[in-house]
Amino acid sequence: MSTRKLEIFVAVCQYLNMSKAAQSLFISQSSVSQAITALEKSYNVILFERLNHTLYLTDAGKNLLFLARQVLDSLEQLHSRMHASAGQTALRLGTSATIGNSLIHPLLQAYARQYPDTRIAVEMSNSKKLEKKLLTAKLDLAIMQKTKHTPHLEYLPLLTDELIVICRPDHPLAGRQVPLRDLKDEAFITREKGSGTGLLLEAAFAEKGLSLQTNWICNEILAVKNAVYHQAGIAVISKFLVQKELAARQLATIGLTDQLFTRQFELAYHQDKLQNRPFQEFVAFCTELGDHGFEQLLQSRA
Repeated sequence: MSTRKLEIFVAVCQYLNMSKAAQSLFISQSSVSQAITALEKSYNVILFERLNHTLYLTDAGKNLLFLARQVLDSLEQLHSRMHASAGQTALRLGTSATIGNSLIHPLLQAYARQYPDTRIAVEMSNSKKLEKKLLTAKLDLAIMQKTKHTPHLEYLPLLTDELIVICRPDHPLAGRQVPLRDLKDEAFITREKGSGTGLLLEAAFAEKGLSLQTNWICNEILAVKNAVYHQAGIAVISKFLVQKELAARQLATIGLTDQLFTRQFELAYHQDKLQNRPFQEFVAFCTELGDHGFEQLLQSRA
């Protein structure tokens, strides 16, 4: 059975006259009659009673009319949505919390000025969850901190970030330069398991044979800053995320004499990912920015 036969059947139901149905569809009356006969033979039913040259729908005809309209409406929606999708391609982008809270909006605004027809859907999560979604085709690309590379994923370097230790302005070590060992008894506020910042901090303490004291675990950057401000402990965070608080002297920093916290942000994607035009354009746009370009975007945000 073809959808064309259903269209002819619905037209006959509308006019209850095969001649008028044929005229509305710009086909011959015999073609209409053949389509109705084919439907009746296909389902072994009678769709119309023919009394005194007038058509009347049978119960079987009423059932088919209800379902045929649903099928044709669904096909119309299918065509409409697919044509709309062709005109506005979606790119699914994942981003870590640091990028999501400091860079993603100026980045996408700059991208939209160059590629206004590409719609980008953004999801913010930690590095481990982003990698998992890349591996299961739930994301096309992700901007996240460089960690141990996962098999089957490709990584392109994007941006170097500096992490700093933050505390309250009245903390005894605020504004001082100390070795990392002097922080071994401090309570740290950290991100949830899988966070790139947390992994970097743990590695730095382990390298020096120190034990990291964790006081709070937070899922959001704002929660980390609030916990530090309310004396729950100190934290390691991207300098990009606390510029306003440092300028307003709501938070302060503790300098480290023997430890430099830097990290590389990368653009990750599955090695077998189908690289369509929007994918290639976004990758090229981001990689061409370089550190200087990203720094300019961050400054425009301030």
